[in-house]
Amino acid sequence: MKTPTNYGGFDLAAHLAGNNQFVMADLFTFTLVGGMVLRYTSADADLIVGGNVFLGGNVFLGGDVLIERGRVRTVLGLEVDTLDLRINALPEHVIGTTPFLQAMRNGALDGAAVKVERFFTPAWGSSQYGTVIMFSGKVADLDVGRFGGRLRVNSDLHILNIQMPRNLYQPGCLNTLFDGACTLAKAAWGVNSSVGSGSTSAVINCGLSHSSGWFDMGTITFTSGVNIGVTRSIKQHAPGVIALMNPLVSAPATSDTFTVYAGCDKQQATCSGKFNNLANFRGFPYVPSPESVT
Repeated sequence: MKTPTNYGGFDLAAHLAGNNQFVMADLFTFTLVGGMVLRYTSADADLIVGGNVFLGGNVFLGGDVLIERGRVRTVLGLEVDTLDLRINALPEHVIGTTPFLQAMRNGALDGAAVKVERFFTPAWGSSQYGTVIMFSGKVADLDVGRFGGRLRVNSDLHILNIQMPRNLYQPGCLNTLFDGACTLAKAAWGVNSSVGSGSTSAVINCGLSHSSGWFDMGTITFTSGVNIGVTRSIKQHAPGVIALMNPLVSAPATSDTFTVYAGCDKQQATCSGKFNNLANFRGFPYVPSPESVT
């Protein structure tokens, strides 16, 4: 059995080994990319786990969003395991201010960290024995219907699939725009605007007059309307027109607000001329192409 977390001085491992009576429930913790934490339980009522709400306990919502999980298995070795979660939610169940399923469809759970625990207690409303972590990982894939959705979660071992070595010799910059190595502050390169008339789910008309290509490969984040909180990559930009890489699920309304951020093609000339950040450029533009190497 995985190492348990004990509460109130109980030895959960010894309790379970002694075949004592207990009741249990699943706990689901979702940590979104933006830092928001969502907690749900398979119990019929809310559970305060780890003490009480005034002493640092976490509230897991029961009878709210209904989550069913697939089987969890434990194997030796470095195999990346997966877990399927089926989620059923009503329109009144929200993430922030957006209905849960619509938020899922808009990408709110993309890349979210998921932890599934088994909670043990002698009886509902009494003292707690503790929890055991059954699975942890990140959302890899999802599918959303009218009344429910499905999540596929990859175990934390998927991190071992990262290509090594980290640094490669290539013409383009190795940094991601606005990351720690790039050092540029994202907020300084954001521009606020609003949706103009005639916009669709794939093309946003606006009043921005920046030169063509300024926002190419950048991002747009909506700050109001049905798409609030939704971020999309920008395929192409011309003065007053932004074409999205992937269309929105719901077309924005005229006057919906958004913030758009400049993009980078990772070339030396762009780093120097557009961002004035050549000191942090990590590409090797003078490496000969493979076709010319002898």
